[in-house]
Amino acid sequence: MSIKFRNNNKKIIKELLREIGEHNYNMALKQKMVGNSKPLSMEGFYIEATEHYLRLCYMYPSRYRLMIMDVERYKNIPVDGWSRVKE
Repeated sequence: MSIKFRNNNKKIIKELLREIGEHNYNMALKQKMVGNSKPLSMEGFYIEATEHYLRLCYMYPSRYRLMIMDVERYKNIPVDGWSRVKE
């Protein structure tokens, strides 16, 4: 079992989405076979980290979690505001 951390800083996530770019974001959604169920609001976005990955994720109102893409190589990763998640 690995320790998970999450960050919900919407300002930083918006900057990260701009850095990722529309093309790369849409390609990641296509690889996840999201189809017409694309994330609709900023409220569900968060960044999740363990010792093995750093990913942009989205939680739908139904509580379904989508791990969209790995974001380790991007610069707009928050430094502050991380909270440990127990699952």
